[in-house]
Amino acid sequence: MKIHSFLILGLIFVSVIAETPSSTSSYLSDADRVRLRKVIESGFQLDDVSAVHYAVLGHNLIGDTIPRTAEICKFLLQSTGDGSSLTPENAYYITSTWKTLKVCQALPVAAITKALTAVIEKEGSTILEFHYAINSLTALSQKLSDAVTSKVVKNLQAILKKDDSLLNLGYAFKIAADLGAAGAFAFERIEDTIVQADEVNGRFLQFEGGLTVTSLIVNGIFQLSSNLKKKLPLSSHQTVKFTNYLLSRRSVQTPKGVVSLLSALDVLATNEYEKPICIALMEGENIVSTKQPLIRVKICNILGKPLASTPTVVANTATRVGDDVVVLNKKNFQVDPKDKTLFTTNLMDAKPERGFYKVAISAGSISNTVTVKVLSEAVVDYLEIGTADADQTMQPKLVRVSYSEKMKDKIEADSQQKLVMRFLLKDSLTKKAMRVHQAFVRLSSVPQPGKEKLTNEIIFVAEPDASHIYKFDMPLATAAKNFGHQSGDYNVELVIGDAVLSNSFQWNLGTVNLKFPEPTAAELAEKSSVYKDKQNMYQPKPEIKHMFREPEKRPPAFVSNLFTGLCLAPVLLLFILWAKLGINISNFPLSLSAIGFHVGLGGIFVLFGVFWLKLNMFVTLRYLLGLGIVTFLAGSKLLSQIAQGQKHNR
Repeated sequence: MKIHSFLILGLIFVSVIAETPSSTSSYLSDADRVRLRKVIESGFQLDDVSAVHYAVLGHNLIGDTIPRTAEICKFLLQSTGDGSSLTPENAYYITSTWKTLKVCQALPVAAITKALTAVIEKEGSTILEFHYAINSLTALSQKLSDAVTSKVVKNLQAILKKDDSLLNLGYAFKIAADLGAAGAFAFERIEDTIVQADEVNGRFLQFEGGLTVTSLIVNGIFQLSSNLKKKLPLSSHQTVKFTNYLLSRRSVQTPKGVVSLLSALDVLATNEYEKPICIALMEGENIVSTKQPLIRVKICNILGKPLASTPTVVANTATRVGDDVVVLNKKNFQVDPKDKTLFTTNLMDAKPERGFYKVAISAGSISNTVTVKVLSEAVVDYLEIGTADADQTMQPKLVRVSYSEKMKDKIEADSQQKLVMRFLLKDSLTKKAMRVHQAFVRLSSVPQPGKEKLTNEIIFVAEPDASHIYKFDMPLATAAKNFGHQSGDYNVELVIGDAVLSNSFQWNLGTVNLKFPEPTAAELAEKSSVYKDKQNMYQPKPEIKHMFREPEKRPPAFVSNLFTGLCLAPVLLLFILWAKLGINISNFPLSLSAIGFHVGLGGIFVLFGVFWLKLNMFVTLRYLLGLGIVTFLAGSKLLSQIAQGQKHNR
């Protein structure tokens, strides 16, 4: 029994692993690049070094030619000055932009290096200042001495010991990547950091702090791994989930967010160890039909570029959603000779029925599941329309109408009859009877000259029976109220629609003449009242006045007085017992504190009584504050005097 349980658990585990996508379902498209480019374009106004930094780096990561390079170089040199007064942050923006452009004049490297080295060696520098300074020196190709590097490592470890927040860890990884072999101390923190990522819906991994923190950590750990030539303790599924989160933030609207997104995607797409791959349907290509039988799949890296080597792409299964019927097994995709990222296969070769299908696709060792919709074409096998007696004493008189044609003769029906329609729909591919989501019969009055606005329209639902034959019966006597007893000619239309039909249609069958019974007196009266209500719909309504609930009836005065007497009975009993036992007040200390305490205590009881009779809570609390302070101070003094007297007597 235990062996069977372990086997079942093992099979469940294997099936869950197999169903987990090992690829992303999206990538950075050209449309995404256009949108992101618009976000960072404001940086080319050259009025802020940080905005210029994000604009230049963003264009470089997108792969665009950077405009106005000569003007940008001039702006950078002006912002630098002699370099001695640069803050670490501005130095970071200027040097990283200068390095990206590669065409600007030389910066005052010596002065900048001196200023940044002073920041690094200064006691109390923050981890962000370390990041700015060291990254700037790296951009300028300036190496730190072994002594300074050792000091930086010790300072970073001390900072992380006090505060190892995710933001600090992200900056520590970036700094360690710039330090080279000396940054190996941070590699040991990667696994503990990854554990802190939050998983959402089993598809996304992100760090608290959103895009900025997630991008910072992803950039840092991958750069550190590359510099140290060590494989990250990060599984392929975790990499895919981080990538899914980053791609979900493609709608970011800030220049900093754009650079954070693009830099993280770039490092994921170009690292040496785990490169996530996208397997997704081509945009707008999730519909398959006899006219368009191909499944078109995009297989590329997350930047939308072709893979280094063309993989073998296979549709492992195609399973119908709802009943899990498998209609396809192990069918190869063909690569498009003009586009190495486009792969196609013909799903309609398997003759699938209409509906939604999950197609499991593998490209080498990478897999994903996509959902396609298979459309079918509905054909009207036959349609009959006519009249029948309302009491069904005689067989209906029906005429058959071919699809897309109209009835040759006008059908007439009176109040003793009913309008009848029967029709059957079949799938054009499988020739099987089918049901659709929407099967309506529309009756609309034929417009009369000069009365075009006085049209009447009613839509009925045709219901299928067990053999999928749709039926529509409309007794004129019972339907007259819906038509307002308006007899005359009506157009009859059949409306067929479904989410998985490729030819939803509206078929005008022709004209019928309907003679409804005259309305009864009760119906006329009801119609008149409805008309009056409509006339008064926009008239001022009577003022709504709030009615307070009437107070509950009070008990008789005798009951109230009796209850009050019962409440005061213990006090009366106290005085009786005092009179019987005798009261000894000789020990009462005649001091200001004793008198103040008892007067204050009595005043508090009197205040409670007045509160019960007439005061509200806020006024009572105001009086109670004053009485309470006096009573507390006097009582404290009295207790102190009593304690001293007892001590003296001893």
